Amino acid sequence: MLSQHVSGLSVIAAPNRPAEMRSFDPNVVTRLLDLVSSYFDYVVIDMPRTWFSWTDNVLLGSNKLFIVSEMTVPGLRHAKQLVGAITERLGDNPHPKVIVNRFEQRFFAPGLRRADIQQALGDAFGGTIPNNYRLVREAIDRGVTLDEVKQGNNVSVDLKKLILHEAPAKPEPVKASAKPQTTVSVPRAAR
Repeated sequence: MLSQHVSGLSVIAAPNRPAEMRSFDPNVVTRLLDLVSSYFDYVVIDMPRTWFSWTDNVLLGSNKLFIVSEMTVPGLRHAKQLVGAITERLGDNPHPKVIVNRFEQRFFAPGLRRADIQQALGDAFGGTIPNNYRLVREAIDRGVTLDEVKQGNNVSVDLKKLILHEAPAKPEPVKASAKPQTTVSVPRAAR
């Protein structure tokens, strides 16, 4: 059930057949996440686009919530609608932030600019990840980290900036029985 990558990451993968996710008991999902969060300081959940019976519990149990969107008008519109729907359904905590993937800023060229994205998303704007399709595709196909493909690449650099900006303050030392936990959920908009 738990797979380990040579990079040190551990993964619990979704079932091979997406229809199986509909049958998950919300209590089982919550217990699984409680168990995982007791062993790991950081838990990242790549959420499906579809809202299931267990989605509310996962989002409510998250400290941070990011929606990943591509840099298109429909993608940004959908991400903003998703922020509104999540806030309406769950309240202000966690406050969703939108990360715009495959961002390109070309000077003197038509298209969306960073200022347009910031204006469209307002305080829900969380940052951008540059478009480096070849690098990311190679890392995925080889099953390695981005830095193994190219050390110090622009995607890794910007991801690290986002993580450092959004990371919680260094936790205070705690008793051995209470492990600090940060859960990050990443619902899919158009990516």
